[in-house]
Amino acid sequence: MAGGARRVCTSITDLAPSAGRLIPARIRQIYVPSAYSAIDRATVVIFGLVCGILQAVGRVPLPQDAWTYWTADLNHLYPEHWGPSGLYIYPPPLAQIIALLHPVGWQVFIVCWTTILWAALAYMLGRWTWLFVALGIATVLFGLPFAFGDVLGHSLNGNIQLLMAAGIVVALRGHALGWLPGLLTKVVSGLGLGWYVLRREWRPLAISLGVTTAVVAVSFAFAPSQWAEWVAWLVKNASEPPPVELDPVPFTLRLPICLALLIWGARTNRAWVVPIVVGWSTPALYLGTYPSMWVGAIPLFLWARKSSPAGTSEQSGAESWLDQPSSNLPAKSGDSPPTLVGRPEDPRSEVDAAEFTQVAEAQPESKFTDRSVIPEA
Repeated sequence: MAGGARRVCTSITDLAPSAGRLIPARIRQIYVPSAYSAIDRATVVIFGLVCGILQAVGRVPLPQDAWTYWTADLNHLYPEHWGPSGLYIYPPPLAQIIALLHPVGWQVFIVCWTTILWAALAYMLGRWTWLFVALGIATVLFGLPFAFGDVLGHSLNGNIQLLMAAGIVVALRGHALGWLPGLLTKVVSGLGLGWYVLRREWRPLAISLGVTTAVVAVSFAFAPSQWAEWVAWLVKNASEPPPVELDPVPFTLRLPICLALLIWGARTNRAWVVPIVVGWSTPALYLGTYPSMWVGAIPLFLWARKSSPAGTSEQSGAESWLDQPSSNLPAKSGDSPPTLVGRPEDPRSEVDAAEFTQVAEAQPESKFTDRSVIPEA
């Protein structure tokens, strides 16, 4: 029995490189896990699916944030005052998109939505998701500070923040559209776009801002009154006291710290600082609600370490792993190097590299010579 299971696992591992080559290169460079990692992440997604089903049938508490998104009234989208719960306060696009899903019903929506949030966790953390599940349970049982249970709380409450964190990871892996969830909901997350400005990476900056502008334009064309109502709500409630307890560190202190951290990260090629900056720079930061954004720093940090040449932990300047081309396509002249994590340059001379290539082409491809699969986090 044990021998048969071992042969099955070996066969799956052998097929992983071939399966990876079937996926387009641009998608592979977001992340293609190994066979073991894929199983690991699938377990997390299945757990999220079960949670969604339990929410749909009412066996667990109502996910309040997801219910707020679902019940947002497009005819009167914003409340008079900033309240503690059950109030939609994001820009109109999220409510408009979810309104289009109403024909499928709440049960189908919450199953899909919760599964997507857990898939975001699986993408960022893999097996380490269970650590945050354990921390969440310990927070409930032993009264730990809320920050310890924030990741589990957001995943079960249906808050979009985990999707924002995963989107930032995708964006910093070379697909700038990952910024959309944040820019269309918690717009202050746009501070993270300063990464591109500081590094003079204009193409991903233009893509993220251009697509966001296009979505806003379409939304405004269909419902200009909702945008006017949102702006009026912001102005009216700017001086209102917050409905819940805020982080003790004031925004006036957090903002310069976040800007300094972003500048340091951009200059030293540490992309993992971006989720930290975004998570801590919200003006009205609810107490202990930033860890669900900070988890996006974990895969970026691990990928940076694994992509660094042997013997070095970090690099800077043009030699960094962040300065490599964003795809297998040749870079266009004049383009700034995008933010996608690539592989470090081959330390061998051009002659040695050419000889190595000739030998590699003469050898049959195997799981040991395939280099199309990006290492798992």
